[in-house]
Amino acid sequence: MPEKTTTLPSLVSFPNMPNAIHFGAGNIGRGFIGPLLVDSGYHVTFADVNESLIDSLNTHDHYTVHILSQRSSTAEVTDFSGVVSTSPDLLDKFLTTDLVTTSVGAQILPKIAPTIAKGLKKLYQERPDALVDIIACENGVGASEILRKEVGKHFKKDASTAEVEFFDKRVGFANCSVDRIVPPFDPTKTINGNGERKRELKDHELDVGVEDFYEWVVDQDALKTEHNIHGMKLARDLLAYVERKLFTLNTAHATIAYLGWLKGYETVNEAIEDKQIYDIAKGAVAESGRALLKKYTIFSKDEHERYVNTIMDRRLKNPSLQDEIKRVCRAPRRKLGRNDRLIGPAMMDYEFGVGKPTNLAKSIAAAIWYSDEDDEDAVAIRNMVGEGGAEKVLREVSGLKKGANKADELVDHVLEAYGSLKNELESFRHPNGHVNG
Repeated sequence: MPEKTTTLPSLVSFPNMPNAIHFGAGNIGRGFIGPLLVDSGYHVTFADVNESLIDSLNTHDHYTVHILSQRSSTAEVTDFSGVVSTSPDLLDKFLTTDLVTTSVGAQILPKIAPTIAKGLKKLYQERPDALVDIIACENGVGASEILRKEVGKHFKKDASTAEVEFFDKRVGFANCSVDRIVPPFDPTKTINGNGERKRELKDHELDVGVEDFYEWVVDQDALKTEHNIHGMKLARDLLAYVERKLFTLNTAHATIAYLGWLKGYETVNEAIEDKQIYDIAKGAVAESGRALLKKYTIFSKDEHERYVNTIMDRRLKNPSLQDEIKRVCRAPRRKLGRNDRLIGPAMMDYEFGVGKPTNLAKSIAAAIWYSDEDDEDAVAIRNMVGEGGAEKVLREVSGLKKGANKADELVDHVLEAYGSLKNELESFRHPNGHVNG
């Protein structure tokens, strides 16, 4: 089916026009947050350390977001500019902005904090009555709060009482939940009813592909001013949305990827068609859902079931995404963290007494088995297994302290799954599988 094209508004930047700074000009910035801001009337300044990417942003007057679904469509993004995030020019941008967003990766937030602190200092000097909000659009819980603490260290050092008051009362750091799959995308190809057609890279190097589903939920109580952004949902129960996304989409995504890697699949949509993998992943999110529904009463059972079915039967099965398993598997140390997508929901099951997390234990075991030699985290984890078994990983990486009853229960459960998982998968192994690795 031919692609449908829409154009996001092309706006001339005026002094009274809303301006936003977005740290991170990668696929999520260009494909998700940036377009929503432009569509809402903002001029977006992308800040990034990649100078060639910034040059490209300043050379092109538009780029295309490709909506990867059964009915492909595109949207043209037109009102943006770029600045190198280490350039003094970036600090001047703070003088006319009321919104700063990020999509750099949670581990990079401390690195951009000094620049944000300098920008806020400059804003205070020129406009001490300004209001500005900062939203870290990262995977994980409390990213904006983490950024607030990091920025505060630099802003408040040697600050006057008035400056501290400005930071505490006029700068908002709003946590959020972001949900959109943005896989690697080849801008030299598009797909239509006749198959692939080649495109010139220089004309489309900024193009990005995204799934058709998205959700951006922001803590409305933390905002200092009103923004009227299309596609942004304001909520007071933000943690519920953060954990629902992390312990459903990310749990299923990781489960499919780690099991898919063990069985030799290349993409998530290929792996999820394996009934054994699908059943374990569906079981894992059912186990996490039991605890989520007990912890957060704002979600009904029927609503949550629809949310799960959308993820499992539409989003992750989307053949247009071609989401590579290695991309989803990377950085297993973070994904095996105490509050992340695998250990977090499994511990919630014990904490709320809703049953044994049998499928989640298999997900955790599969993540520990992951052994890609190109992934530093995976290599380190496999070395830990060699030194002290899988229990060493669970105690040291996942923070399951010995002597804590619920933690010990989960460790025992995962070790049981770890010991049997290879044999269980072996009888159903894909020809390119890694279960003997």
